[in-house]
Amino acid sequence: MSDQSQEKNQGNREIVVTVVTWVLAIMLSLGLLTTLFWQPRIAKSMVLYKDPAGLVEAPDYAAVKVEASLPQFVLEMQSEGLKRDQNLYTEGDQNFRTEPINHVVVSGDSIWALSNTYGVTIESILYANYDILQDKSDNLVIGQTLVIPPVDGIYHTWRSRDSLSSVASRYGVTEQDILLFIGNNLDLSNPEIAPGTQVMVPGGARELVPISYASIVRDADGRLVSGWDGPGACALGSGGMYGNGFFIWPSAVHYLTGNDYGPGHNGIDIGAGMGSALFAADSGTVVYAGWMNGGYGNFVVIDHGNGYSTLYEHLETLSVSCGEAVFQGSVIGTAGTTGNSTGPHLHFEIRYANSPVNPWDYLP
Repeated sequence: MSDQSQEKNQGNREIVVTVVTWVLAIMLSLGLLTTLFWQPRIAKSMVLYKDPAGLVEAPDYAAVKVEASLPQFVLEMQSEGLKRDQNLYTEGDQNFRTEPINHVVVSGDSIWALSNTYGVTIESILYANYDILQDKSDNLVIGQTLVIPPVDGIYHTWRSRDSLSSVASRYGVTEQDILLFIGNNLDLSNPEIAPGTQVMVPGGARELVPISYASIVRDADGRLVSGWDGPGACALGSGGMYGNGFFIWPSAVHYLTGNDYGPGHNGIDIGAGMGSALFAADSGTVVYAGWMNGGYGNFVVIDHGNGYSTLYEHLETLSVSCGEAVFQGSVIGTAGTTGNSTGPHLHFEIRYANSPVNPWDYLP
């Protein structure tokens, strides 16, 4: 190749390089100009997309200062929560008993209070002490020794003809109830029970011996034709005042201090203090006033002539006499502790058709 041809080719390459360089420079310039032109418009369109009204300006994030604080972590070395000691043995009810307790009656005792103290029912105490109480809570006297059973139920003295099934059926329990009571110490594989053995029947029950009630009867003229018997009984033929059927409290005290209305107790023991005044709960006629055997002590009965009568027991003194008409609220005597009583109080009963009713259903 000649020198002339080489020089021509070299010149052509320089021209191509120059052209390419200018083209690239122009393209870069156009790209930069395009970016500068469209960037503000693109940013604005993005804001308008979120806020079509164009009212919200893009926030200046650089000017936003975020302040935050983390809660302090305090390590408590001693927790105030429940602490549990290691114990490899199961602890049962510390109050569970398998043997009876002998309780000597003191001033202020009542079957109701003993029931709460020892955690057994009134019936269970009455069952265990029938020889003393005769199923009547009011027969409680200071100095008596009562048997307090370990659980609710009844003691049964085993007889030669008895069997587990017959005894269980008699008291309304299952054979397992008798067998599994620890206090009976029975051999589960051979539960032979010798006659004369006293066996606890947990959950067992029987009917309480009913308390006999005096019948108060008036004739068409309002005269008493039948009433109470005893040293304070009133002569037949007396009477005449009638009540209104609405009762007031017979004492200024309106709370319980002894036995409540319930099994073996036909009234409520009101906490009237020694010598405090007692009042007629409704108008009526006195049909008994004086001493009453059987634990009543000084005793007043008012017949209200409408099927109702009220009884007031253990009085210290009496302010009324047989056949006397009394108005509701009249003083009939003072509270005391005569008869079978462990402390001053008023035993108060309401009877309808000669049968006891719950005084709480009638007192205001």
